[in-house]
Amino acid sequence: MTEGRISRLAGTRLLCILATLAACTSQEQLRKAELADLSVVLPGVYSNPTQLLVILNVFSPMLEKNVLYLRETAADDPRRVFSERIWILEVGSTGHIVATVYAFEEPDHWRGGADNPEIFRPLMLKDLRPFPGCELIWVKSPQGYSATAASPRCPHSWRLEGEQLAFSDRPVDPTPGAPDGYFHFVRQGAPQ
Repeated sequence: MTEGRISRLAGTRLLCILATLAACTSQEQLRKAELADLSVVLPGVYSNPTQLLVILNVFSPMLEKNVLYLRETAADDPRRVFSERIWILEVGSTGHIVATVYAFEEPDHWRGGADNPEIFRPLMLKDLRPFPGCELIWVKSPQGYSATAASPRCPHSWRLEGEQLAFSDRPVDPTPGAPDGYFHFVRQGAPQ
């Protein structure tokens, strides 16, 4: 090989490497933008005839990530709490938006969070217990956002399409005509 040909091959390889890095960077930037968008469009108050679901952005300086608080209650009595969770959202190592799902180590300590989000300010990771396998992988589509759990041990699925939110806590059959299997909610308004 001539020196000129070697230089051209090296230059071509360098351009390919730079193009690949640029594509990775642009994909990462796209996911970060989608994460920021999801953090804005997902919070709200959702209801159906039997349930009320509150999703709040939480400011917790010790966690330094996008943090959401979810509380599911009876529609006719918000004191009847079915579940409270924390989701920590980030762009994962696979390049997807990942919500790691946590329960509270001491749920009673955080009980008033839906009415007073300031209560979460001192929240730290040691205050939370992760649900292994329940990490939710979020994907954006033209209809909105959807998520499925990373493991079949935790078969949660979510869909956010406009003002409609749906989730399932059991495997969802994607076969056309199969029963829906989702709890459906309609947005009532933005959280206070």
